[in-house]
Amino acid sequence: MPNSASNYSSEKILLVSSDCHAGALPKTYNDYMPTKYHQAADDWWLTYAKEMIMRTGTFFDQEAVDEFSKQSGDEGTGKFNANSVNTLGEASEEDIRALLNDETSPFAPRRGEFDADVRLKELEDDGIAGELIFPQMAPFGAGLTQYRNPIKPEYNLEGNRAYNRWLADLCSVNPGRHAGVAIINVDDIDITVEEVKKAKQQNLFGGILLPISTGDYPFYHHPRYEPLWAICNELNMPIHVHSGWCPDYGDVPSATAMFISEVDMWAHRPFAALVWSGVFERYPQLKFIFTETGCAWILEALRVLEFKSQNPLFAHFKKGLSMSPSEYFQQNCYIGASFLPKHEIDKRHEIGLDKLMWGSDYPHMEGTWPNTMPYMRDTFAGIPEDEVRSMLGLQAAKVFDFDMGILQPIADRIGPTMADINS
Repeated sequence: MPNSASNYSSEKILLVSSDCHAGALPKTYNDYMPTKYHQAADDWWLTYAKEMIMRTGTFFDQEAVDEFSKQSGDEGTGKFNANSVNTLGEASEEDIRALLNDETSPFAPRRGEFDADVRLKELEDDGIAGELIFPQMAPFGAGLTQYRNPIKPEYNLEGNRAYNRWLADLCSVNPGRHAGVAIINVDDIDITVEEVKKAKQQNLFGGILLPISTGDYPFYHHPRYEPLWAICNELNMPIHVHSGWCPDYGDVPSATAMFISEVDMWAHRPFAALVWSGVFERYPQLKFIFTETGCAWILEALRVLEFKSQNPLFAHFKKGLSMSPSEYFQQNCYIGASFLPKHEIDKRHEIGLDKLMWGSDYPHMEGTWPNTMPYMRDTFAGIPEDEVRSMLGLQAAKVFDFDMGILQPIADRIGPTMADINS
């Protein structure tokens, strides 16, 4: 029998989104970055804007954009469509630079991405009490969009630092509600370690975002990263991989389809590296989270890794490892299950119920915001209450050490009930 509401401290369900995004207007980051980098950042933003103009109409279908605009209001993605930007191809560089910092322009993020009060209202209107925040618009791309336009490591580092400082300020407006995820690079591991320490000091308790690409450096199976794993373990800083990076597929008509088809795959890769190099063996308390990469894929990935692990031909693979790949997944890993579609919910017990943490992907068009309840009903109706509560918030609150003394009263005020989900 499902647990009744009387088994819980509140009838309301705590919603913690394991996947949300935030970013400021470009000019805002200048307040968080040394002056000598301002011009380089300004030049990068111009390049970014030109590429956005060029790619308009090649990503989301226009009808889908229009429908999202009706639901979410004419901001962010809702403004950036072929009808509103088709004249920008003739705009001067000076005009484009001005538009980048115009809150009403197609380039501007949603106000809720950078205005803490607006953000909180939009989240609460969707029933969300707490969130994990990943980058959106960050100086020099934060390693998420650099495949076409290489960035000097020095600029990359300063852009990351500026974003992290800004994010810490955003999160501090509503303490305990927003678990910011710091961005890092891995060019110089000694510097990376110091950046992780700073992120902890800044109370970015969401952890760190691991770059999907290591550029010219070895991948994550290499011993050079040992100090990074050690400091994240020591400071209890979760390590995230998030879909978004991919190689440059060019500008041919099928490029975006290739990106969408493979973007999850690139974020899956670090798991095998950490398994075979013994990172999870050495750091059994380390938290490793896959976000917005799907869920059910892990079952086939583990099947393949188990096959290789158990094959006598590859017995040497397990040297120094006391557990199987599946056991390391259960010990160390979690899935930020963005939007958790209905076709994957039936796999929850095979994956591990305590591995799954729902996310709305606010404010992205492909997520559940601003109509989370219909998605909830579609996916979670009929699921036992204890399982629903775990996936929708309780497990995320535990994994990321949210203060339930802060979150529960908010959930009591804004959260849905099981009756809402089952209606």
